[in-house]
Amino acid sequence: FVLDAEEAMQPGAPQVSELAPGNIGKHLFYPYPEGDVDKALAEADLVVSGIFSTHKQDHCTQETAACVAYLDSSGRLNVWSQCQLAHLGRRELASIFKMPVNRIKLMTPFVGGSFGQRGAVCAEPIAVALALRSKRPVRLVFSREDNFLGLESRTGFKKIDIKMGFTSDGTLTAIKTHMIGTLGGYMGCGPMSSVIGMTLAMGHYRCPNRYGEAEMVMTNTPVSGAMRGFGNDAMMFCIEQLMDDAARKLGVDPIDIRLKNAKEPGEIASMGLELESTYMEDCLKLGAEAFGWYEKRAQPKKDEGPIKRGYGLATMSHCTGAAPLYLEHSNAMVKFNEDGSADLTVHPAPVGQHIWGALSQICAEELGIRAEDVHIVTGDTDVTLFEYGSDASRSTYAIGGATLRAARQAKEQMLARAAEMLEVPADQLEVKDRVVVVKGRPDKTVTVAEVCYDSIYAFGGRATNFAGKQSFESTWNSPTYGAYFAEVEVNTETGRVRVPRFVTAIDCGKAINPMAVEGQLEGGLQQGLGYALTENFIVNPKTGVVETDNYDSYKVPGTLDMPDSTVLIVDKPDPKGPFGAKGVGEPGMVGIPPCIANAIYDAIGVRLHDLPMTPERVLEALAGKAGEGGK
Repeated sequence: FVLDAEEAMQPGAPQVSELAPGNIGKHLFYPYPEGDVDKALAEADLVVSGIFSTHKQDHCTQETAACVAYLDSSGRLNVWSQCQLAHLGRRELASIFKMPVNRIKLMTPFVGGSFGQRGAVCAEPIAVALALRSKRPVRLVFSREDNFLGLESRTGFKKIDIKMGFTSDGTLTAIKTHMIGTLGGYMGCGPMSSVIGMTLAMGHYRCPNRYGEAEMVMTNTPVSGAMRGFGNDAMMFCIEQLMDDAARKLGVDPIDIRLKNAKEPGEIASMGLELESTYMEDCLKLGAEAFGWYEKRAQPKKDEGPIKRGYGLATMSHCTGAAPLYLEHSNAMVKFNEDGSADLTVHPAPVGQHIWGALSQICAEELGIRAEDVHIVTGDTDVTLFEYGSDASRSTYAIGGATLRAARQAKEQMLARAAEMLEVPADQLEVKDRVVVVKGRPDKTVTVAEVCYDSIYAFGGRATNFAGKQSFESTWNSPTYGAYFAEVEVNTETGRVRVPRFVTAIDCGKAINPMAVEGQLEGGLQQGLGYALTENFIVNPKTGVVETDNYDSYKVPGTLDMPDSTVLIVDKPDPKGPFGAKGVGEPGMVGIPPCIANAIYDAIGVRLHDLPMTPERVLEALAGKAGEGGK
């Protein structure tokens, strides 16, 4: 067997799969190359470079993979699934078992976490196969060890070789990267993590010369796939450290070099489309003020014996959905009831991100009713319209976009009937607090409930049920921006890194529910800390056995490991999103590792290029520095 991606690429290495000659599962390229990178690097006043590596990270969902499947009396297959792309999961099961799609009913109840792990069916095919064979209901629940070994985890990159060129005034002129990724024993969706990572990170700053390629290698290890950040985490870990290196060598503040190269509206965003909203400058200024960035850097550090303190920052941008690299769309239906309440039919995946609450708020805001007046009909492919699903931080943006359009259509129908009742043109009406009011005539009103009742129970051919059904196709992608600030304490005797203080400033458009946004960012911070410092997916090099297959050996940060954290929301609307919203599910963790790495460098003066930044690696780096005479 072969466990190491670089070894798997060598002539004579064991062949993992006949589908991947030379064990190269995919050889991929950055989809938006520009300019002459080699020429730009040769002409640059400053070139900073590094060879980095990132590791597999388990999703650590609260609930392991589970499924229930049975054939009902009519012979239809009923499946209770965790799949966050329910309609695509149903199609996949239909393909596997050669059944018509309408003979499968797939239901998604509340799910105990996803973070990307529920993007494909996993336990479902096994449970369905057993149910079809036995003609009995089947319930399958994975153990935690099954989850670690059998499901996709974050795609690790054995090697990321990256170079960045700058002019003497700090202008970024070139980025070039070569990635070697570890896919494991199956292809999965791991290859796309390299493309997404290069696309997002290399398009984060204004840069006229860009080139990247990735060799995604098959090995005899657990399969790699999608996880929160989906490759952007790995590339940002590299780029943001090199931005700090460039700032130090040019003698400028790390904030200033980032502001100098930040994109502005009208420029081309990372996914190749025109950028309409970007508030990275706001994120940096808000975060710096709350953290006390300039004050801390101006004062002598208060080191205590072996404890060295450091301060670091990083920025990031991340997609809201995967368009235009993927074609994805959402559908929603909004129906008024006779008492003025409404039913919203959608099919997001409720995996802990409070998406039902956000969609209820969007629907209620447009209809002029309360969020508690909106009932969500969901979780059943028999009753919901086709939905791409919840991934790539798209749910509020895309499903919310469809919800807003459907609610608007239903409201227009309701206002047309209210106009008849009030004997005024519909464009003179507005609705708020469940009451339709004639503009400028607060005394002339009718309640939403009265209008709905009148329409549903009308005679003479006038009866109708106000309902809107609309689609939202994400042909545009509004990036979310963030700035992160960390204080670290590094024990130079033990190598342990502690993070006592952290500040996150986020541009996620208009926050539909600020508490939910804060929750996403706090959760992202915990996952980012684990990815940066403690979580290590260890495979025994002699036996190929995964040694970290449960939480007694796989170290996830706990409550006591969390820093004093501040979350700041820029809260400026994006012109494309529903009520100005953008995605925020993944950005919470993408910028954490480089931020901590930069703070560690500030504390001890050595770069850590490999994740996780464990105590052993910190001590090795310090020993290397001492061996070089402390340079």
